[in-house]
Amino acid sequence: MTVKVRKMLRSFRKLNRETQLKLLHGCGIFLMECKGHRVVMQLFQFYTFYVEIICDIIHRKVIMINAFDDTELLHPYLDQIDISELALPDGHRNGQA
Repeated sequence: MTVKVRKMLRSFRKLNRETQLKLLHGCGIFLMECKGHRVVMQLFQFYTFYVEIICDIIHRKVIMINAFDDTELLHPYLDQIDISELALPDGHRNGQA
């Protein structure tokens, strides 16, 4: 990770919650949402890193904003993506035509 990326991530983390939310909704790219029993998690890409917003469904308030660049933290979201529609027909697997 470059020094510039580290500075941008660090700067974003230092902002207050309201400013972070304004930036995300104005400049971030919404990627997906995962719903749990009491929470909803929204994932955004913000320039070179990712940001998840965790909200309490019942009280309708933001519990936490987590900014990160470690793609390992994307796994819970990736597990939610259905790629069954992207499967190739049997004759096209393993380089067969």
